[in-house]
Amino acid sequence: MNKRLLGLAVAGSMLLGLATSATAGVPDLTQSTASGPGSTLQVLITPAGLGSNLGTAGATVTVTVRDANGTPIQGFPFQDVTLNDNGTDELNICPGGSVADANTDASGVTTFTGNIFGGGFTQNGLQVFLGGNALAGPALSIDVNSADITGDRVVNIADVGEFGVDFGSGAFAFRSDFIDDGELNIADVGEFALHNQEVCP
Repeated sequence: MNKRLLGLAVAGSMLLGLATSATAGVPDLTQSTASGPGSTLQVLITPAGLGSNLGTAGATVTVTVRDANGTPIQGFPFQDVTLNDNGTDELNICPGGSVADANTDASGVTTFTGNIFGGGFTQNGLQVFLGGNALAGPALSIDVNSADITGDRVVNIADVGEFGVDFGSGAFAFRSDFIDDGELNIADVGEFALHNQEVCP
């Protein structure tokens, strides 16, 4: 190999090394993954976080954070791993109300097993976000409703009115089926009453 070709090979190798090191430790939205329940589950969220516990409901979400090289990222901050709707703005999560359980471990893994603080409702599933950016791939099979039906982060008279419309219509309304039994009944009234006047922390 002549000196010119050798020089080009060395330069190319250095550039490749620089590109690889530039992406090391930076989360990649296509290499990182999230998994949830195998079939669709419903969880109740409330502004004070007194709804369903994801772990207890069988809706644990597991996230693996990797860089562009596919290398797991250890210590990625839990505050930067969040759950929300899949971009449809159907949910209104309280500040800090849907963060991961802990920083990522040596395998780049963290989980969501706690309660979500917020309002609104969605049957379009949940999405994992890293630093505010959505992971690639389909939404997780988790539907959400809340006693805060209007999604303004407080359970008040406006929500009473919306619940009354649903309850009095005689038709099923997912957003008001708080106990997830496929119908609106006195049990939903009781659950709704438990969360009256709740606000975000």
